[in-house]
Amino acid sequence: MKRTILSLCISLVCLVSGYGQEIQKTLIKAFQSQDSSDYYFKIAKKSIKTTADEAEYFFCKNARCGDYDQPDSALVYGEKAIGLLKKTGNNDALLTVYNNMSKVYRKQGQYDKAIRFSLEGLKLAEKTNRQNWIAFFNTNLSLTYHDFENFKKGVFYGKKALAIWLKDKKTTPSYIANTLNAIAINYDDWSKPDSALYYHKKVFNYIKGKDTLDIPDTYNNIGNTLLKQKKFKEAQRWIATALKICDVKFSQGQQLKDNNYYYERAAYYTNLANIAYELGDFTKAETLFKSAYYYAKMSNNAEKLRDYYFQKAQFEKKRNNLEKAVQEQDNYIRLRDSVFAVERDQKFAELEAKYQNEKKEKALLQSKTKILQKDNEIKKKNIQAIVLAVVILGILIVSYLVYQQQKLRNKQQQQEFELKSAIAKIETQNRLQEQRLQISRDLHDNIGSQLTFIISSIDNIKYAFNLKNDRLDGKLSTISSFAKATIIELRDTIWAMNHSQITFEDLQTRLHNFVEKAKEIKPEVVFDFVVEEHLKTVTFSSIEGMNIYRTIQEAIHNSIKYAEAQSITIEAKSLHDKMQITIQDNGKGFDEAMVEKGYGLQNMQKRIEEIGGTFHLQSDTSGTKITLLLNAYEK
Repeated sequence: MKRTILSLCISLVCLVSGYGQEIQKTLIKAFQSQDSSDYYFKIAKKSIKTTADEAEYFFCKNARCGDYDQPDSALVYGEKAIGLLKKTGNNDALLTVYNNMSKVYRKQGQYDKAIRFSLEGLKLAEKTNRQNWIAFFNTNLSLTYHDFENFKKGVFYGKKALAIWLKDKKTTPSYIANTLNAIAINYDDWSKPDSALYYHKKVFNYIKGKDTLDIPDTYNNIGNTLLKQKKFKEAQRWIATALKICDVKFSQGQQLKDNNYYYERAAYYTNLANIAYELGDFTKAETLFKSAYYYAKMSNNAEKLRDYYFQKAQFEKKRNNLEKAVQEQDNYIRLRDSVFAVERDQKFAELEAKYQNEKKEKALLQSKTKILQKDNEIKKKNIQAIVLAVVILGILIVSYLVYQQQKLRNKQQQQEFELKSAIAKIETQNRLQEQRLQISRDLHDNIGSQLTFIISSIDNIKYAFNLKNDRLDGKLSTISSFAKATIIELRDTIWAMNHSQITFEDLQTRLHNFVEKAKEIKPEVVFDFVVEEHLKTVTFSSIEGMNIYRTIQEAIHNSIKYAEAQSITIEAKSLHDKMQITIQDNGKGFDEAMVEKGYGLQNMQKRIEEIGGTFHLQSDTSGTKITLLLNAYEK
């Protein structure tokens, strides 16, 4: 169906542009032909006589390669087509090429380039008032930001597109369905399942009956959301339906083995494998994961391969295959780091800022034009009035324009100075970030792999020698546990080093993970985590964030291990212009006057004082209370 629509677009572009009839017919044959495409393209190339002919030739080559799984060729032909189409002024074809380029780069995981072409297309669509294209490019941006895991922006652009589609009563239902899908998958991975299901199921308001065979991805996405809600059986039915629809379409010749074919099946088999191991069927999960990996590799899509590695690591961890779990986790981290780098996020922000600034400058120019037009009307009405009044009015206008021009020049100079300062600051930050990343990679690759080797070696020793000495076996288990804990702390340190700033919400998430692990060890302990909503946006430097995290972690550890607490409460609230964090338990406590502070308490106090905070400890027979008072800066 997608190829049919695109073929129709190409035909219409050719007819509207007025190119030579012979090359037009040949290029349409070249695009639509399954086996003789190269033959017709060679004939078309020989028929090129004008720049317009050449632009149309590369336009069709870009479309053909993009739609038939030749991404590198599609990009090369697309760049050539863009340069020529700008010269000929063929905006319809130019918008199509921008759209093609954006989609190819998104599949390759080059999200900064995908966003750049979407924004270029969006600017041209707005300039020429093409509402459909404005909606298309907003939908592209929604999908790209989803793949890059910026779900808030993904929802923002998706809703912009949806508003445009709903204004036009003649909009094709499939366009609305595609945009609803983009919004829904952003909500899904944003951990907002109710909103995700709402938008997914709205698709069925527009796609009904036999047409639902064209939306297997909607069935899979609903299943994916239910999977995250741990409704495994219900999720399995939806995803199995999606796979069945795809198999029927392929058997009926409605789908070819292209990137889309492999992309869909990579998603379905990964989800089904996830469900299988969650239901305890590890043998079935192993088989499904093999299929998922094959389809993910064949799809040439970074997002699908990333999802496979993540779920495979969880699977290996669940069946206690620690060495394989670490290997799959490393694959996931390497792929994710190569695609989701901090520098790319900054580049996205710069692209959007440039786009918004151009819109503001355009609005300012239009405003000035209206002012000048109004002044001209006033001049025309008063041209027959007293000459002296006209002269005075002219002088005032000229003076006003000179003043405005000078004011604008001063403003531009100020902006240039601020921009240079900002660029210098960003370059410094980038260098620091590169150093952090290099150190964190060294820690992960060297120390992390050595610790993993130690754990594996200890496990092999225990297994191979069938130790009878309980004391030696206990010592080896202690060393293994210590190495595992060290790996966790190492990952926490790497996480902090990879961020120049850490929000309290980030700390809360990692503390929740730590608390969940503590519950596994001490299920009888009740944890309560209370955080004021607005404090989630408070930011700390990586050093500050790590010191706070280690201090709270040590406090919880002491409450469980020494105080024998049954209830632990962590509370964060604002106190004037500071943040107050309290960790309180109902353990047996201790007499502060009789007990000398150990290394743990001294280390906690030192960590907080190093970042400019204050540390207070209060303990008696009813429990222990630790209070941290910190400087806080909201975003």
